Amino acid sequence: MMKKIILVIAVLLAFQSRPAKAVITDSTDVFLITCAPGAESYSIYGHTALRIAVRGTSFDRVYNWGIFDFSTPHFVYRFAKGRLDYLLGAYPYEDFLSEYISEGRPVWSQKLNLTGAEKENLFELINENLRPENIKYRYDFFFDNCATRVRDIVAASATDTVIFPEREKKKTFRQLIDPYQKVLPWLDLGADMLLGLQADRKATAFDEMFLPVMLRDNMQNTVIVHNGLEEPLVGPLEIVSDITAPAGQAKPWMPQAVFYLVLVFVILLTFVFKRPGLEKAADFVIYFIYSVLALLIVFTNIFSEHDALHFNLLFLGINILIPVLFGYLFSKRKAIRLSRVALGISLLWIPASLIAGQGINPAILPIVLIIMVRLFRHCEFGKEL
Repeated sequence: MMKKIILVIAVLLAFQSRPAKAVITDSTDVFLITCAPGAESYSIYGHTALRIAVRGTSFDRVYNWGIFDFSTPHFVYRFAKGRLDYLLGAYPYEDFLSEYISEGRPVWSQKLNLTGAEKENLFELINENLRPENIKYRYDFFFDNCATRVRDIVAASATDTVIFPEREKKKTFRQLIDPYQKVLPWLDLGADMLLGLQADRKATAFDEMFLPVMLRDNMQNTVIVHNGLEEPLVGPLEIVSDITAPAGQAKPWMPQAVFYLVLVFVILLTFVFKRPGLEKAADFVIYFIYSVLALLIVFTNIFSEHDALHFNLLFLGINILIPVLFGYLFSKRKAIRLSRVALGISLLWIPASLIAGQGINPAILPIVLIIMVRLFRHCEFGKEL
């Protein structure tokens, strides 16, 4: 998914009207191409594209809805805000395949069982997508990406009905992406910190197809209706590039171990060492970091257009009062009442998450406990206000 292809833009707009007019549907084959996850953060979920080849000609092209540009102004902000545009590109299949082979990533192919009329519909839809005013689309990780675009355009080209499989045992969106993110534990932690309750709803088999490998697997059980008869939508799975990727060196326990060590240090600092100067220095560091986190969580909860980031209950554990308390560190005034309110709000995080069903990354628990320990220190329980 999120496959970075340098924007040479391999879009080949000069050819945008050629496929539908020049292609003879009887000698045209359409394939669903699936690429295994890669090692980079933008490639860990895999990738999907459509291949159209005309037998007996040199026409063999890939249509790829996963193009983006890291040089886009304010890239990180636009991504967090939910305003990052992806593009459709069209370029030779050989170029597409060679890139994945060079990265050591397996590639699979499934031939689509489409009639001539359905192929014509598909060509028209692709040409419409390639028009300058349509070539960009607003990316949404769960609901509008390179895989869902392929799923939807194939379904839209059918002259009758495409019947996708159903599944009784369903996983949440968070559970579906978790195995892919484990190869990059810090990315996994960051994603779990920002994802809200929308990511914890159950995904249908149709929803699962935002992941390229899930699209590949579910397509094997998808049928298309032709002349009143149900037929498989795709043919047998073919291995295009059988490369065994080297075993990763991921250490999924690392973030958890790091933050538990920090938690132990903070507990010792608070209840054992009791050195005011050291505590004050630690507070400046801790409250600054947590103020940034609190503001980020508020921003993604309220202002991001990614629905999956909304209703994130971590805004309780790392709450908006922390930046206010950070300001008090620069004065000689104590904020005992405010610290007590902030601690009370933080204490609501775990029960609220359990009741609402929001997934909690194990490394997030020590992160919240760290700030709770320091909040407790400033509550000065047992003393008169």
